Amino acid sequence: MTNTTGEHAGNVPAAKESRMNEAEEEQRKMALSKCGGVCEVCGKQLTYSTWQGAHRIANTEANRAKWGSWIIDAPENIAIVCSLKCNQVCNVGYNPGKCLEIVERVLNREKWKWN
Repeated sequence: MTNTTGEHAGNVPAAKESRMNEAEEEQRKMALSKCGGVCEVCGKQLTYSTWQGAHRIANTEANRAKWGSWIIDAPENIAIVCSLKCNQVCNVGYNPGKCLEIVERVLNREKWKWN
């Protein structure tokens, strides 16, 4: 039960609803269409509510310091997958060559925008 201060009984703060803004909704739709609606690892059919984005170079503080947020958050670094199992398969952070391939794809996209 919620009291008048918006807290649940027992003085535990009520959970805040997490809603995406329009830009986040659009990014989510574009990501799902990019993969053709199937998991990039196992090929399982996805729906708008059943997929997750997997960072190929993990989204960690250390990786953000090393590679920069613009690489970590780049579409080239995100795989669209169906589960945590498939998410883990995407991790290439242990392989410097594969990390550099992702960085190269991001750089090529950025260069193309300005040429």
